[in-house]
Amino acid sequence: MSLKIKICGITNKDIIDKISTLNVDHIGFINIERSKRYLDLDEVIELSKDMDDKHYPTLILDDSNPLDILKKVNKSHIKRLQFHSNISVDSIDELHSKFEDLFIVKVIGIKDEITDETIKDLKLFSNHADGILLDYIKDGLTGGTNTHIPIETALKARDMVKGENPNCEIILAGGLNYGYLKSIYENLDSFDMIDVNSGVEDKPGVKNVDKIEDIVNLIKTN
Repeated sequence: MSLKIKICGITNKDIIDKISTLNVDHIGFINIERSKRYLDLDEVIELSKDMDDKHYPTLILDDSNPLDILKKVNKSHIKRLQFHSNISVDSIDELHSKFEDLFIVKVIGIKDEITDETIKDLKLFSNHADGILLDYIKDGLTGGTNTHIPIETALKARDMVKGENPNCEIILAGGLNYGYLKSIYENLDSFDMIDVNSGVEDKPGVKNVDKIEDIVNLIKTN
C-alpha cells in the first residue's frame, strides 16, 4: 500500500530519533496554544533544526494572518504547513506566491454527515490548498477530539475533493489507532495519508513507539 503516515503531536527529541528508524513519512509539531501538545516556535525550531528535508516536519497552526505565518516560515524554515483556522483562500494563494515549494494543508472539520457548508469548503479549498485533512469537529474545534469520522462519510468527502482536484492530497485523521485502522483497512487506499496522534499515545504528548510500529507494519508491509 502506498498510503503515507504522519505522526502528529511530537514533543521531544527522543521520540523523533525513534520514529526516524521507522517508515514514517511526516511528523507534526503543534504550534496552537489550546493543544495539550503545544510547542512554542523556538521549541519547534530546536527539534527540527537538523532535519535536512524541511517537508518532513509539518508545522500545525491556527494563524490566519499571512504576515504572521510568513514570519514563522522564515524563522523555522519548515515548508509543510497545516491550518486549523479560518484561513482564507486568498491567504493561501499569497503564501504560495511567496514560497513556491510550500505545501499547505487545510483542515476541514466533519461530523457524522457532510453539511452543505462542508461541501462548499471541500470544493473551495481543494482548488487552493495542496492537501485537505479530514478531521472530526467537536464544539467547533478540530484536532485532539479522539473521535472517528464515519468511514462512509470520509469516503464521500474524499470523492468530492478528488472530483474537484485529483492532485489534492487527501488525509484522514480523527482518533485513528491500530484497531480502527485495521477495521477500515480495505478503504485506506482511497486516501493519500493517515494522520495519527492520540491513537499512539500513553498520554497527551507521550508517544508509544510500539503502537506507532504496529501501524507502520499494518500499512507498509501489506
